[in-house]
Amino acid sequence: MGSFSIRKYRKKDYAAVCHLFAEGTMEHFPAACLYVLKAPRVYVTLLLLFASMLLGTKSYILSFTCLAAILAGGWWVINSKFHNYVIEIQREDLQDTETTYMVRSNSCFWVAESDGKVVGMVAAQPSEESEDEMVLKRLCVGRDHRRKGIAKALCLKVIGFAKECGYKAVCLETDIIQYSAQKLYQRIGFQKYRLEVHQGLFGKCPTFLSLYYKYTVTNS
Repeated sequence: MGSFSIRKYRKKDYAAVCHLFAEGTMEHFPAACLYVLKAPRVYVTLLLLFASMLLGTKSYILSFTCLAAILAGGWWVINSKFHNYVIEIQREDLQDTETTYMVRSNSCFWVAESDGKVVGMVAAQPSEESEDEMVLKRLCVGRDHRRKGIAKALCLKVIGFAKECGYKAVCLETDIIQYSAQKLYQRIGFQKYRLEVHQGLFGKCPTFLSLYYKYTVTNS
């Protein structure tokens, strides 16, 4: 296990934190595309569209070209959503991390540092849904520094902070495509308690899910 330390965010960490967040978010883009394509209603819709074009044009080349154009359009839409999300968070959340997370005594932002480089991050804020719960958010570890216990240590940092502040639980949200994150949370002791369905690219077709986990903070 590589050596690392966890400390509170400093203003000089801004560029590294933004890079980590952007890289960590965009790496899930291929998995998101694959997840959408594997949704039954999506691939059935694409199959029907291809069959209709083939019947209408009598040309495999033209039909495949049209299908490729549709897939490219879907790729562009999903890619745009990912980029827009990164920009939104960087502007509204990370732009002034000190004000967002470091002013109040019951919120904080930490970074993991290895060899003088910021390689991970996590934040904690009070929940807007319950005064007894704290929210774990912005968890991210650089690709080259994973499987070293950094993500677990960051999660435990938030849990310890929640306990110090008197909270009874730590909650978080993750996506259905973040399989490694789900396994990590479950190993630590988080329990899945809610699932939220998001509308997909094709009308009301539900193709994306958010998972909500909760960790009960003990007094021991």
